[in-house]
Amino acid sequence: MIGTPAVTVLINGALVDGSADARLEGDVVVAPMAPYLRSIADRIETGGGRIVFERAGRVVTIIIGSPIIRSGDATQALPIAPYVRAGEALIPLAAVARALGASVDYNGATRTINVATIPAPLVSMTPDLTYRPPAEPLETFTPQPTPAPPVVATGTPRPRRTPIVVVNARPSVTAPP
Repeated sequence: MIGTPAVTVLINGALVDGSADARLEGDVVVAPMAPYLRSIADRIETGGGRIVFERAGRVVTIIIGSPIIRSGDATQALPIAPYVRAGEALIPLAAVARALGASVDYNGATRTINVATIPAPLVSMTPDLTYRPPAEPLETFTPQPTPAPPVVATGTPRPRRTPIVVVNARPSVTAPP
């Protein structure tokens, strides 16, 4: 790729092996597949001009010479078709990295592309203890005491057999005046 400016490629802020030959073709960073996407993708399969990348369950397919990229059931146009030069597959690095779920930043002044594959945390590690009332009033439930079952008398009444004993009972006597 004589005459095209070299581009520095960083993966998660770290410089990738300097032997890789990433170049700027027009306004597209074209890079050899092997050194860069091996550090981005979890799995790469090649064969018959087809390259399949997988990262975190996301499957992306490109075909050498075709300006189409397939991610799952969706297809999208690539800015430049992948091609082979000197036995090495060259791909539009930013487009493939984005299709794999990475974020890509390019600094034109320094000709540096940074591919970030480290996902942002989904949950804050600091608990949020701020009370926020619900958007809609919640249905309230007030427990009610369970009523005692009614007493049901059965049979015939019987006379009392136990005598009534009165203790310390004093008759109330009033003396005549």
